[in-house]
Parts: sequence; C-alpha cells; structure tokens
Amino acid sequence: MATFETEAVVLKQFDLGESDRLITLYTRERGKIKAVARGARKGKKTRSGLVLPFSYHNFTLYQGKSLAKINHIESIAMNSRLREDLDYMAYASVVSEYVERAGLEDEADQALFSLLALILEKMAQAEKKELLFYLTVFKAKLLLLLGVKPEIETCTICGEKINLKGSTPLSVEEGGSICQNCFNKNDFKNVFFNLNEMRALYKIIFAEFSQLKAESFPNQITEKLNQLTEKFLVYHLDLKPKSLAFLYTIRKMNS
Repeated sequence: MATFETEAVVLKQFDLGESDRLITLYTRERGKIKAVARGARKGKKTRSGLVLPFSYHNFTLYQGKSLAKINHIESIAMNSRLREDLDYMAYASVVSEYVERAGLEDEADQALFSLLALILEKMAQAEKKELLFYLTVFKAKLLLLLGVKPEIETCTICGEKINLKGSTPLSVEEGGSICQNCFNKNDFKNVFFNLNEMRALYKIIFAEFSQLKAESFPNQITEKLNQLTEKFLVYHLDLKPKSLAFLYTIRKMNS
C-alpha cells in the first residue's frame, strides 16, 4: 500500500491497545479518515504531543488494509488554548463534532476543511466573550456549504420578494422568510426578525471572514442567530452534537 501526505485537523482520539491511539482526522485531500498513531500512549513525542484534538498538521500516512498509520507529522497549528481552557474546549468540541458528523469518509470537501481549520484558529485567538459569535458564524457557513441556508430575501411559500422593513416571520420548517400575505393565510411556527437581525444573518452567511468582527454584532443578535442556525442544522440535517449539552452546561455555569 502507498504512503500519502495530507493536511488534517485532529477531531478526536481513542486509546487503542496498550500503546497506540486511534485518531479521527478531517483531511484536506480525503475528507474524514481514521489513522493509528503507534506508540502515542507510551509518550513518543512525535505522536502523543501532536495528535491532540483541534490541532492542525501535515501528515504522512501509510494506508493499510483497513486503517491508515501515521508515519510523520509536521505541525501547522497546535491551537493549544482550545484544550487548556474548559470554555474554549466546549466550543471547539461542538465544531469538531459537527464536522465529524457532516464530513464523509474518504471524500474530500475542501471548503469544509478550510472552514474547520479557520474557525478553530479564530476560536484559539478569540476572547471568551467572542466564542459564541464564532460558533454561530461556523454554523451559518456550514448551512451554506450543505445547501440548507435560511432563505432571506424571497418567500419560501410563494417565491415573492420579501419586504424586510419592519418584522419578518422566519420559519425553520419552511426554510426561511415568509411574506406577510402567506403568513396571514397560514399558521406557521415562526420567529420574527427585524431588519438589523436579517442583515446580521445575511452577513454571517455570505461575508468573508475578514469582514466579520464579533464586536460588530450585539450579544442579543448573536444569541438569536445561534439558536436559529442550530435549529436549522437539527431540523434539516439531523445534526445535533452530543457535545452541545456540555457547552450549554458550561454556559449556564458562567451566567
């Protein structure tokens, strides 16, 4: 079997036997794969010190009959802060689990890989009060990549252009905005969004990362968009990481 090189982010690891670890990687070239780190549990520095969750490396791997084996690692970003602080760990765990569930085995998704690597970098550099914003941005971008972003500008029922002035009803089940005419004729589960909230939702979905600054988004809007993007991922893609419960426990403790 051949060796191959790939950039990859470590999503998680498990003990394997007496000395090894089984590592779940999300790679740039091959999507999600599992690889064995030989001797990682016995303190081999080139293994145990690098194959840590949320770290980003260039790997040389040998493809065995079932699992790949890690031959060499060159570190790109350790993102140590995401493992050393419980708050940061909680947010990073949710991001990693979303990617683990959404990513496909041995199927590359360059956009998803880039989103994962960048959001972990942003979180590692962020202040604690900014972590929810970056998680919300991640979820909004993930919805866009997976093809189920909220429809904002046109009615999801009749297709007419939405007048966003005032309050706009937005339905998770219908996939986005509902015009006033359709809303008056039917009974929908909905949340009302004002113009500033709609603009914020549009921006976090479509804007480049360089244009997105946490301080530009009021906490109340960030909270609302966090809940909306989470509901979209659950309803349309059945994506609800178990680590969300841990995150909300941590948030409750801090409030």
